[in-house]
Amino acid sequence: MRPSVVGIERAVQLTWPAPAGMNYAVEGGPTVQGPWLPVQDPVLPGLQQMTVPATEAARYFRLRQAP
Repeated sequence: MRPSVVGIERAVQLTWPAPAGMNYAVEGGPTVQGPWLPVQDPVLPGLQQMTVPATEAARYFRLRQAP
């Protein structure tokens, strides 16, 4: 029998409400002033959630209303 492998990763979980008809894009940056770059597209309707690897000492996130 092969042993199970368990992975543990440092990450930040972002969760926010997403009412119908409202689309948001998640952006991340190294400082509060940016530069702001897209992180990834949200995937769940109603309540959005994403897990972002914690690979930097500090990182800031914001939601920007998308068209």
